[in-house]
Amino acid sequence: MKNYQDYLEDYEDDLAWWSRPRPKPGRRLKRSHAQMKAELVARGEYTRTDDHRKPKKSPEEVFFELAEENRMGGGFTPSLAFASAHKNHMSKHELEWILTYLGGFYDDHLITDVLRRVKGGKEATVYCCLAASGSPESRVLSPESPGDDSGLRTRDSGLRLLAGKVYHPRAFRSLKNDALYRQGRAVLDDQGKGVRGRREALAMTKKTSFGQEMRHYSWLASEFETLRRLHAAGADVPRPVAHNDNAILMEYIGDEKWPAPPLSSVRLQPGEAGPLFDRLMQNVELMLSQDVVHADLSAFNVLYWEGKATIIDFPQAVNPYVNPDAYTLFARDVERLCQYFTRYGIATDPAALAQDIWARWIPG
Repeated sequence: MKNYQDYLEDYEDDLAWWSRPRPKPGRRLKRSHAQMKAELVARGEYTRTDDHRKPKKSPEEVFFELAEENRMGGGFTPSLAFASAHKNHMSKHELEWILTYLGGFYDDHLITDVLRRVKGGKEATVYCCLAASGSPESRVLSPESPGDDSGLRTRDSGLRLLAGKVYHPRAFRSLKNDALYRQGRAVLDDQGKGVRGRREALAMTKKTSFGQEMRHYSWLASEFETLRRLHAAGADVPRPVAHNDNAILMEYIGDEKWPAPPLSSVRLQPGEAGPLFDRLMQNVELMLSQDVVHADLSAFNVLYWEGKATIIDFPQAVNPYVNPDAYTLFARDVERLCQYFTRYGIATDPAALAQDIWARWIPG
């Protein structure tokens, strides 16, 4: 059994151990990542700790990689000015769209090249494409030049140059007030026929991914079918050539240097305004006779080239017999055109003009 002396000795031993002299720890300075990396390299212990920090590729590099893959496979390699992509503000996604959606028209021997971007918007971007030489489409002549088969002038053949309209992803899902235009509209398939099925209807009602994709494609197919019907009836619209799930190929209005400008940015010459206004009203009536109301017609959706007007952009077109708001949309189209031509001294009564045209074609 320990006595007092033993406890005192233990205490003195513990105190001596805890009181022993110890070296003062030196101050360690913080090192940057680069310094630590340099130290690891010096020790030979560096093992690619920065591999996850890969340099970001430029749009040009992305395109040329994709184009090289296509070239190796004998695929589509457009000559659009990608070397100056930074000037055209082309994104990586836009370059992929060109290869994916316009590349399909190349595979079908409808185009051979994409020359340049014509117009970019919220819903779609339009590109000037070179039609495939020797294709049936490139040999179609316009009534103005029945004897010219050279195909050297855009306005002679009408289809030496083609416009590739590529829709942005989910373009129609964000269409303003799209419910207004969807009323009574049939959902179309790739053959331009109405889709009927409980599964499809339920998918669109619930706005599932499948339903939204169907609605997106239906808008595009509807525009193509509307263009086809109106062009066949003699309306001043671009001639449609083909379409896929996200693009439409149609007649290009303009030449290789300049696309046709919208009527809103054109200053008409004296004597032009009257005949042009009459021609547009004839087109409005012709479209109505084909059960088509443009529903967004204005000077911004009319192209002017060589004294002629061409009406474009029909994704929101409605049928006057099935859409309850068709007359309201029709009257708005007429009013907007009349408003534009007032600057040239053409005085009209838009409401009376719309009622008169409507009464001639829509009973009761």
